[in-house]
Amino acid sequence: MSPMTPDESEKIAQLIASLPSDRLLEQCQTPQQQVEWHNSRTNQQMIAEGWQAKFSGRLLDDSIADACDRGKISPHKHDLINLRVNLYREQWQLIKIAHPHIQAWHQAIYQQTQKHPKFFHVLPFWHKLFSPGFKAPYPFVTPWELFSKTLEEEVNAPIEWSLEPYYVVPVKKWRTATGLLKEQFENLNEDGSYPEQKPSTGDKLKNQIVYDKVTFSWFGFTLFVCQFVTLKNPTIRQQYIAFNRTLAEYYKMGIRASRSVRGFAWQKGEQVPTTQHGGTYRK
Repeated sequence: MSPMTPDESEKIAQLIASLPSDRLLEQCQTPQQQVEWHNSRTNQQMIAEGWQAKFSGRLLDDSIADACDRGKISPHKHDLINLRVNLYREQWQLIKIAHPHIQAWHQAIYQQTQKHPKFFHVLPFWHKLFSPGFKAPYPFVTPWELFSKTLEEEVNAPIEWSLEPYYVVPVKKWRTATGLLKEQFENLNEDGSYPEQKPSTGDKLKNQIVYDKVTFSWFGFTLFVCQFVTLKNPTIRQQYIAFNRTLAEYYKMGIRASRSVRGFAWQKGEQVPTTQHGGTYRK
């Protein structure tokens, strides 16, 4: 893992703290949407402070640890922030070294989609998952541009859900899917490939992810490409495994922290909780 320069580290801290995007706050029309945005921004600012304390060397005190000591945040929250900091570091390191391959793969697939417009139609799932990312040529010149986009997609997504007329957030199913993915990340093979999955496990994962919620993401495509590149590239393989192991730790902590969180839906800018049995939403 190449060391980060102070300027590089500070730039990442500023990016983390700038999310979710300001443009989304302008679109928030209800108090609950605005609270969702502000809570997310506060969380990102805490992650940025944790990042600076760990990597920038500009903060003499660890304000996140101090907030935990004074009872302002829970130990779980402190640990989640620390794990998110580690995850962003591994994500940045992976994108830095894998970017040329990601660019090459995208360009090759894009050219095929231009020659064969129904390139993704052979399998409906792949069409839904990947085709939105290949409507234009590869848009990023530098690894930093791709990294920025991956963080923006991730942090903006829950705010964008709140702006939908109706959007179900199936927390229980996603918690189950996260547990299944965690096991995959924990048990990577030495070559960086995922362990062979039982058909029943694969079917369960597809069901719990909720098909209609799966969309194209630039980091999803990054990980997809890395699965193949790792087979012949030891440097990327090492970083890919490091990222997956850190992600497994984060998922494990996140599952524990979300056990009491119920599913809900966004309906015209308001959060509507599940009923006692789940599946039906009420105002």
